[in-house]
Amino acid sequence: MVISYNTFKYPGKFDKTVTVSTGEGKESQQTIHIVGYVDPIPMGVMVVTPRKTTVEGLVNGKATPTKIMIKNSGDASMTVTAVKSRKFKTTYWQGALKLEAGQTAPIEFLVTPNKLGRFMDIIMVYSDARNDIGKGYKAVLIGETK
Repeated sequence: MVISYNTFKYPGKFDKTVTVSTGEGKESQQTIHIVGYVDPIPMGVMVVTPRKTTVEGLVNGKATPTKIMIKNSGDASMTVTAVKSRKFKTTYWQGALKLEAGQTAPIEFLVTPNKLGRFMDIIMVYSDARNDIGKGYKAVLIGETK
């Protein structure tokens, strides 16, 4: 019998219990305890700097250019694929920005506020980085719309 435990991309300790049945009844069951440590595989790690970006010059109904800085603080390359608005349900940017380990690059896109006053949007930055498990990396856009 071979038991495999897929750790996906999560390094660190694991502690799992598996019950194996060879027939009917409790006497035909065996409990196997699996304990181990997974060394991290080389992967990118995404950082948006600053995590809260102030968008200057917002005008109601007008597209305003903004940018966020993405850094790969991991030990392998990563690819950023999208920046999406959680609040407004829109995609600000989509593409394939490859960042090598240690590299920083801007992503530029347009923001169009739809009301006067305080502007705030939670954005999700998607990539194949270790700290994005398919749900995105959260950052915030803020500003004042005139």
